[in-house]
Amino acid sequence: MSIQTNKAKSNRALTEGKSTSEPLTYPVDLSQFLSLAQITLDAKGILYHENPIGYDPTTIAQYALIKWNEYHGSNAEGQSEAFLKQAFWLVEHEVHMCEGAGGWPIAFPYPDISSRALCLSSLTQGVAISVLLRAYQLTQEEGFFEVARRAVHVFEQEILDGGVSTPVGSEGIFFEEVAVYPTTHTLVGCIFAMLGLYEYLLLTGDAQIRGLIERSHATLHALLNEFDAGFWTYTDLLQRRLASPSQLALQVALLEALARYSDCTHCASFASNWKGRQRRWSSRLRYLFSSQLASYGHALRSRVQTLLFPRGNAGDFLRVCVPVTVFPVLGGTRAVLAGVAQVTADIWRIEYLTHYVGPSSGVFVIHRFGIARMFPQQFPNVWLYCITGFCKLISLMRKGAGYHVIMPQDGVFTSAFAALAGKLAGVRVVCIDHGNLTLINSRAFRVERIQALETKNWSQPHRLLARFRYACYWPSQRLLAKFAARFVDHFLIPGIEGDGVEEHCRQLGIGKSRVTRFASVIDIDRHRVPDGEVRSRLREEKGIAADAIVVSLVSRLTPEKGIGVALEGISQVLSVLPRAVCARVRIIIAGEGPLRNSIEEEIRASGLSQNYVLWGEVSPTDAIALLGISDIFLYTSTRGACFSMSVLEAMASGCAVIASTEPLSNAYLLAEGRGIAIPSGDVEQTAAALARLINDPEGCHQMGCLAREHIKQKHSPALFRRTLLRATQWSDLETLLKESSEGKNDLASNDSAIEFSCGTHDLGGLR
Repeated sequence: MSIQTNKAKSNRALTEGKSTSEPLTYPVDLSQFLSLAQITLDAKGILYHENPIGYDPTTIAQYALIKWNEYHGSNAEGQSEAFLKQAFWLVEHEVHMCEGAGGWPIAFPYPDISSRALCLSSLTQGVAISVLLRAYQLTQEEGFFEVARRAVHVFEQEILDGGVSTPVGSEGIFFEEVAVYPTTHTLVGCIFAMLGLYEYLLLTGDAQIRGLIERSHATLHALLNEFDAGFWTYTDLLQRRLASPSQLALQVALLEALARYSDCTHCASFASNWKGRQRRWSSRLRYLFSSQLASYGHALRSRVQTLLFPRGNAGDFLRVCVPVTVFPVLGGTRAVLAGVAQVTADIWRIEYLTHYVGPSSGVFVIHRFGIARMFPQQFPNVWLYCITGFCKLISLMRKGAGYHVIMPQDGVFTSAFAALAGKLAGVRVVCIDHGNLTLINSRAFRVERIQALETKNWSQPHRLLARFRYACYWPSQRLLAKFAARFVDHFLIPGIEGDGVEEHCRQLGIGKSRVTRFASVIDIDRHRVPDGEVRSRLREEKGIAADAIVVSLVSRLTPEKGIGVALEGISQVLSVLPRAVCARVRIIIAGEGPLRNSIEEEIRASGLSQNYVLWGEVSPTDAIALLGISDIFLYTSTRGACFSMSVLEAMASGCAVIASTEPLSNAYLLAEGRGIAIPSGDVEQTAAALARLINDPEGCHQMGCLAREHIKQKHSPALFRRTLLRATQWSDLETLLKESSEGKNDLASNDSAIEFSCGTHDLGGLR
């Protein structure tokens, strides 16, 4: 290879707005961290590992950057030649992917990934970009820049789309060293990627990449505390392994480099703090003790898992166990579980674990534990519930259930025993919490439970005993939540950021990296909006006039649902409406609960019995049918969390929705004309909203259309499926590549090496 370069020669003007700045030394001295003991050069001067790794794009790029810094310091042509040989190898072995992206997939030797499928790495992509940009500036060969640009494009794509980025929160983004789900969140891989992107930005000024960097930088700031062990650091946030001394030194060097590139005092502060730990004998001694203890603990768990928990072969399906308090059950939990089953039917086999089996259970695989009266709503029942649930789950896995994922349906009770069982068996535990975490510190919830005692026909000694049991119950609940927070791998929580759930998680020690907020799935096709004739016929079948103004309420008849507020607001409206309009209003209340008798009495006392219909308990199908013939949906809850499934379903059915801001997510759902959000417990505003909609039929229709479109866009099964895959399932890049490239690339891996399809690039004299 003949290479003629002149470092002092001015660069010619670069096309496409690229900078003409002199290429700089790489900001991290990788010679301190790259071990060359098992590495040799082949006949062409390319870095080569002894078997089984072979040619590794990561170490080739890192070796190139070492040679670049040596060249930059000495201006020796031999060093530049070695550098360009590695750069040319990266060009030749780039793998083309969809949408103009390119990269270097590797068989990542990560101990927690059972699949041998190829995957991308943000670390590899980042250092390769740094190499290619320097090669471009050194030689002015456009081929180097084109490959770098395709490598940058991988950072704009999410892992499920063949990229290396994963969303964190509503706007955050993290670049993954191992681009598979569940994500590892490795600090070193993310920062190497950011350095490569910063250098691309300095060269091109690309505004889109600038925005990508800003999002990733904000995310890194939010997560840096989670990498801090107090006395040392963690390498990643999945397994939370303590960094080795050399890994800690690399983390410090990378943070210092990132701080210089971004002028970030936050990163500089962490780097300075962590550097001090390297020299502090107490920190090093604690690290040695903790790492040895963790090593022995890991070995013991592996031994126990091998001996006690046989692994089954699920074929093409993932076996998932769903512990849930009651199943089947009506309400929001059942709706979420129905969505889970719907969007994963082709890849999951779901079994349910419960202590109370409800009606219509024949089509499900259900395992039962304990006795029917063992509800976890009192002390000491809650502990009996958790103990018997733990024993049953352990028994199932001992007998070869072979679960890949355990998915408890609350963050306190089922999560407590499922998390411990999953940790012992080495099974990932992903909790879907439906609001239980927010109840731990809820004074309103405690008051409701105590007030409910007054409605019981009990003697005074029994009430005193119940109060004493509640005094023991609240600490028990918090202890179980702490236990779940420690051992659950990931939390999926419906709702939006800013509704207060994150603060509850922070208090329990659940880091931001372990929480994913998601939009509850609504199958819009099930919520069909009937046309005029069909709607009239359906109403007549239910004994409702075709021209009636139907206001529906679908909820359990319990104090926290605010039924009293709804009844009072309705009474105020009906008292001021014209007689003809009032006669057309029909209030349909669907649901059962302890307040049924008092509601009937209040309706009779108001003299408005002709306007009300109480349907009692309804099935999910009947609830959807009711929403389909309704004009207005009223929701007056005084306590709530996450998303209200009844509000979502009403919006999907095209109803004009009036809902309280409990949960707070209702304000977001009904914004921009999609409905009317009212303060919780406010009778006057409830009445005003009802009056407005009853007197504006066209406005009701427009509001319903906007609401339905929002559900269609933001709560689709496709989006929910992606959320579940991110939390539970290993990604298979090889499958993604084959699907996207339509057979253009032949990716294969064996025990000795990885072979890549090679691109064709015009590098002129470099050939």
